[in-house]
Amino acid sequence: MSKMRMMTGAYLINENKILMMKRSKNRDLAPDLWTGIGGHVENNEHNTPQESCLREIFEETGITGDEIEQLKLRYILFRKSGDEIRQHFIYFGHTQKENFITTDDG
Repeated sequence: MSKMRMMTGAYLINENKILMMKRSKNRDLAPDLWTGIGGHVENNEHNTPQESCLREIFEETGITGDEIEQLKLRYILFRKSGDEIRQHFIYFGHTQKENFITTDDG
């Protein structure tokens, strides 16, 4: 039997720039690679992936929901990895913020 894992990802645009995160060299998964902002959907967020996305954006960048405009779901990706089916909600939005926090993720 396969398990289901839900994740969110976000790409925030500021004029002609896209905010991405360079993953820490110390991460087990995809170390030192560039990626969007995001992570796993918590159990209490399964019905609200956008809330999960906003939480991940804040945790990884310090950007709050009121500093993001037009956050919209653009893609839902499915892939099988081992015994898991991974569902990934990808959002795009706009922000004027240019100062970010540093996290253990990257």
